[in-house]
Amino acid sequence: MNEVYVIWLFVLAVGACIGSFLNVVALRALSKESIVFPSSKCPYCNTPIKWYDNIPIFSYFLTIRGKCRSCGEKVSIQYPIVEAFCALCFLLIYNVYGISLSSILLLILICISIVITITDIKKEYVFDSHLWIFIITSLIYSIIVNNIHFALFGLIVGAVVMEIIAKLSYYLIKKKQTENQTDNCQLEECPRKFCDKESEQTQECESEVNESKAKCDIELNDVKNNDQELDINEYVQKYKRAFGEGDTYLASGAGALLGAKMFIPAVLLAIIIQAICILPQFLVKLYRENHIRLLVSLSLFFLLAMLYLILLNCMTLNLFVRFGFVVVLIFFAIDSIKRLKGVVNNKAYIAIPFGPALIFSMFFILFFGKTVINIIKNYILI
Repeated sequence: MNEVYVIWLFVLAVGACIGSFLNVVALRALSKESIVFPSSKCPYCNTPIKWYDNIPIFSYFLTIRGKCRSCGEKVSIQYPIVEAFCALCFLLIYNVYGISLSSILLLILICISIVITITDIKKEYVFDSHLWIFIITSLIYSIIVNNIHFALFGLIVGAVVMEIIAKLSYYLIKKKQTENQTDNCQLEECPRKFCDKESEQTQECESEVNESKAKCDIELNDVKNNDQELDINEYVQKYKRAFGEGDTYLASGAGALLGAKMFIPAVLLAIIIQAICILPQFLVKLYRENHIRLLVSLSLFFLLAMLYLILLNCMTLNLFVRFGFVVVLIFFAIDSIKRLKGVVNNKAYIAIPFGPALIFSMFFILFFGKTVINIIKNYILI
C-alpha cells in the first residue's frame, strides 16, 4: 500500500512539473520568446526566478505567496491552477490506463489541449504548431484504439460540421458591413486639395501626399499580415465566420479522436457550455440597453422548452399538445433571431473563445460518452 502512495506522489509531482512547463510554453508562444532561454523570470520586472521560488504549486503559496519577490507585483493564479490540474490529470490517467502507449498519447493530448486553452482564453489565438500536434496525436490514438477508417472519417466530419456551424452562425447574426479601411484612406481628400499648384509649396504638398499614401498602405498590410492582433469582432467581419479557423482544426482533431458518431454530442455539449458562459452577460446587456421585447421572447422560448422537456418525462402528451408546443417554440425562436439580428447589427460581439468549450466537451464525451448518450435517449429524446 505504501508503494502505491509513493507512486501516486511521483506521478503527481511529474504532472505538476509538466504543468509548470505548459505555462511557459503557452505564455512564451504569445510573447514570441524561446521556451528554452532565458530561464523563468518575472513578467513585470524580468528578474530571474530562483529555483526555490519555482517549485510547482508550493512556491506560489509558501515562498512567494502570490507576489514577485523582487518587484512585489501579483503573480497570476493561473500558474498553480494549471500545475494542479495537470498533476490530477496525470494521476487519473495513470490509475485508469496504467503505463501504456494509449495513456502516453492521452497525456500528450491533455497537455497540448491545456496550452491551446491558455492561448485561446488569453489572446483568442491558437498557434498552428499546437493544432498540428493535437490533430496528429488524436489520429494516432484513434488509429491504435479503433482503426484508420474510424479516425479519418471522424476527422472529415469534424472539419465539415465546424465549417458549416461557423458560416451559418455568422449569417444568423450578420453585422452590417463596416467601411473598409481603404475608404478611410481617401487620397483625393488628402492635403493635395489645400495646395495651390502654382505656388512654391507644390513639392512639399506632393511629399505629404506620398507619405499619407505610404502610411495607408502600411496600415492595410498590417491588418492583412497580422491576424494575431485582430480582436474577435474584427476577425468575424474580415473572414465572415463566427469562429476562427483554429476551431475547425480543433474540431477535426476531436472528430478523429471521438469518431463521427460521438463527435456530434460533443459539439452540442460545447455549444451548450458556450451559451451558458455567454447568456448571463448578454441578458444583462440587453436589460441595460432596454431591449425588453427581445428579453421576453428569449425567456419565453427557454421556459417553454424546459417545460416541454419536463412534461415529456412526467406524462404522456398527445400529438396535438406536442404539435402546439413545437409551433409556439418555432414562433419564439424565429422572433428571437429576428430581434437578435437587429440588436447585434450595430453592436460588438460578446466574445468568448469556443475552443476551450470544445476541448472540455471532447474529453467529457471521450470518458463519459456512453453515459451522456443514455441520458439523452432516456430523458430528452422521447
